[in-house]
Amino acid sequence: MKKLSTSLAIAVSLFAGPHTAQALTPWTNGTPNLTVFISGAVALTNAYTQVVTTTLAASGTVDTFNDVDPVTGSKGSRWTAHYFTGNANLGSGLAGKKILLVRRTAGGSGYGVIPLNSNIPLEHLNIVGKPASAWIADGTQAWKQTISATNASTYLIKHISDGGSIAVDPAILLKPGTANYPDQQNELMTGLPEPGWPLTTIQIPTTGTSAFTIVPTGGLAYGVAVTLDLYKVLQAAQKRAGTLSSSVVVGNYNENDMPSLNHNLLASLIAGKIGSWEQIKIVDKTDSNKVKSLLDSSILADAGVSAPYKESTTGNNLTPVALGLRNNGAATSVIAYSAFLNYPATKNAFSPATKTPDSAVDEDASLPIVKEPIIVADTGTLLKDWQNGTNVLGFNNVADGSAYAKRWGIAVNSADRNNTVTVTGTGGDPWRYIRIDGYAPTLENIAAGGYPYWGEGVVLYRTSKSWDTNWALKTKLMKTLADNLGSPTIIGAVTTTQPWGKTGAFATTADPRGFSASIPFASSNPVVPFSHKNNGTVHTELVPVANANTTGGAVQMK
Repeated sequence: MKKLSTSLAIAVSLFAGPHTAQALTPWTNGTPNLTVFISGAVALTNAYTQVVTTTLAASGTVDTFNDVDPVTGSKGSRWTAHYFTGNANLGSGLAGKKILLVRRTAGGSGYGVIPLNSNIPLEHLNIVGKPASAWIADGTQAWKQTISATNASTYLIKHISDGGSIAVDPAILLKPGTANYPDQQNELMTGLPEPGWPLTTIQIPTTGTSAFTIVPTGGLAYGVAVTLDLYKVLQAAQKRAGTLSSSVVVGNYNENDMPSLNHNLLASLIAGKIGSWEQIKIVDKTDSNKVKSLLDSSILADAGVSAPYKESTTGNNLTPVALGLRNNGAATSVIAYSAFLNYPATKNAFSPATKTPDSAVDEDASLPIVKEPIIVADTGTLLKDWQNGTNVLGFNNVADGSAYAKRWGIAVNSADRNNTVTVTGTGGDPWRYIRIDGYAPTLENIAAGGYPYWGEGVVLYRTSKSWDTNWALKTKLMKTLADNLGSPTIIGAVTTTQPWGKTGAFATTADPRGFSASIPFASSNPVVPFSHKNNGTVHTELVPVANANTTGGAVQMK
């Protein structure tokens, strides 16, 4: 009986084995058969994760490893690794293999271009050879660890990226001497930048022995965000000016409630040409057409907020504009500069405002105050610091009593964040998105050609690497990743719901697979009939136009 029971158990085990996928961990499954390192933008993160879990990996096999930022607590804002079994649809060489896909987003899109072209090793997350005790469990098949300079040599490894996933085309980044050209960030292990960073690269080769393959992906909606007090002040001011309905409840957060700033005013702010909030005025149609600044007591009373900190250096007691851009080479800023300033493509275009040094003296003497977070998640933290009078990031250094100065801040960001705010304006972090030219950053508004702040991305990798025996398999995996990042089926499953509509990632009709846009727009089929793609290549600096492949040549007008 004992032998019979044992034989039966073995038989059941053998029968179940091929049909039951198991998650992979380095302490159980050892070294992967294939490791692929990708660096670049954080854009399309939801779509990226969806591709890994539904297309690249066999069902149920993915274990996820994230870093935790020691300053902000953001999870996966710099590094993420997925360890999984290759899906059967990947075919020979990848199906059934143990695959480790490591993604670095620290530094933004620029880190998906310059280091690849110049073969510069970067700090990547290293999970191989570590026991379970090296990680903190973070739910089912998920792990995390706080990584700082003190333990960086344990959790990071220097490696040349195999591919770059960026939220723009490479050409718009490679503009030496401009705010688009990627700058460096300090390594955690050394505290210094990576050596050998070139300052004059002007193109990525697409022919010859050093050629790169560049595969367009889907696009992403970006947004302009403001601190909560400024959001309410803009609502109150625009109700008095007649551009918002008198029935709007200050603080509410659906599309019709959101305040709007026009294209030229936003361009002036981004270029640093408006230094104080006193410079922006309204004609109050509810009070005999009086001209009032945003700091007028009647507007503050309607908004239910107090005036923020005023500078003391100029002698004029002004309220500085606090402006959040991003580091050079980050797509969030690059796309904003192109969309609002035509920078740097147009000769004599206005350049973006210059960063303010991180000191109380410089900040108090600056109109505007300009900061450049190097991690997109830090943009939200920056707005929180300005709203709450805190200084988590070290970018808000002017003291005000026992705390720090409260600011009215405005920043560029992706449009898919802070999505737990309700329609009535409760919950979430203390900042909100606004409309641009009357349009919220929804996928529908992008598809109708009304909303201007968006861009497509690419995945790029060397066409050949004779010294890498696994290169054919690596490029096969990266090509599959890129193709699926542009798929409406994948993207439609992970669009972000905000109180004012659906936003996040989308596909375009410019994709060679011939995706069709829906009229009326359907978020389950997020395909946009406009594109920056021309002559086979994405050009972020171009005005997007209706793509010739749009079914029936039709676009929805709003």
